[in-house]
Amino acid sequence: MRFQKTRKDRRTSVLDVTPLVDVVFLLQIFFLLTIGSPLMLSEVNLPATISGKSVVTDTVTVIILPQEVIINGKQADQQAIYGLPRDREIVIMASREIPYFKVMDVLDSLRTSGHTRLSLATRPVHN
Repeated sequence: MRFQKTRKDRRTSVLDVTPLVDVVFLLQIFFLLTIGSPLMLSEVNLPATISGKSVVTDTVTVIILPQEVIINGKQADQQAIYGLPRDREIVIMASREIPYFKVMDVLDSLRTSGHTRLSLATRPVHN
C-alpha cells in the first residue's frame, strides 16, 4: 500500500506587517520633526505673482503696517475691521516685512465677523 504525502495549500500566504508599522512610525517622526515650531514661522515674505487679474470692483482696502492698520486710506484700529461691509470685496495689503501673525490676526478678525470675500494683494512681476 502506498501512502500519499499531504501537501500544504500553497494558495495561502502570511503577510508580515511589522516592516510596514516600522515605516509608518518612522514617517510620523519625520513629519513631526520637519513641521517645526509655530514660533519660528512668525515672519514670512509673501511671494510675488506672475499671473492674476486686477481687482476692478468696488473694494475695501486694508493696509497692514507694523504699528497701525489703514482702511481705505484712513488710519483705524483693529476693532474697525468688524464694522466693514460684508457684501464688498476686501483686499488686504501687507508689506513683506510684516510678521505673518499680524496678517493672520487681520484675516481671523475678518472671518469671525462674517466676511467671506477676502483677497491678499501681491506685487505683480514684470518680465
